[in-house]
Amino acid sequence: MNKYTVLKWGKLLLWLIPPILRKRTHAVWLNTLLAPLHSLYESILYKMQHTGQVIYLEKVLNEAFNITQKYDPNLSIEQKRQRGLIYIDESVKPSLQYLYLHKEYFEKDKVLPDGTIIKGELRMPLLTIFNNYEYYSKDNKPVYLAHFDDYTKVSYANFRVFIPEILVRNLTIPAALNGNASSPETEAINVTSIEYHNLLNFYKLAGKSYASYLYYTVT
Repeated sequence: MNKYTVLKWGKLLLWLIPPILRKRTHAVWLNTLLAPLHSLYESILYKMQHTGQVIYLEKVLNEAFNITQKYDPNLSIEQKRQRGLIYIDESVKPSLQYLYLHKEYFEKDKVLPDGTIIKGELRMPLLTIFNNYEYYSKDNKPVYLAHFDDYTKVSYANFRVFIPEILVRNLTIPAALNGNASSPETEAINVTSIEYHNLLNFYKLAGKSYASYLYYTVT
């Protein structure tokens, strides 16, 4: 945070009080009246420093609902899952797949005037046909051909928000029961709450839609 945005409220208040009124009781009373302005200033400054970019939106979500984990924007998706962070991924909207005719894959044999035959060449690799047992293989997945209804009748979110299930189910042991009074508790996230949606809708880009998903952390 830039230094010019950080206000020393105690010193500022002392400067604004006339010397004849600089008494402890008066300063404490004015400082109490100044507390709402201080809180409002910090809240507005925080919102101004975050945008709808993915790294900022992930940071805001983790600081609001996952305070026990430190967010690092340089982590990969797999590393974020391992650390139990809230992260954002692309939509699951299927991409267009094209079918080619047999004649589009092979060039026909050419017969020259002198009777010489030139064999046709393969233009592009043949389509691979997967067997049933290969369906569950991680590296060999069948190609999904999107239907017309997939683009006309199905609504897809622009991005997906992944939340570790431990945050939603509130499985974290409270600090008092864990024997460590200094460790903060983890609150459960209600993905239907107005607070959750207000935060996402405030920072995300206008017109963008989202969907929330749970994922299980590997222990």
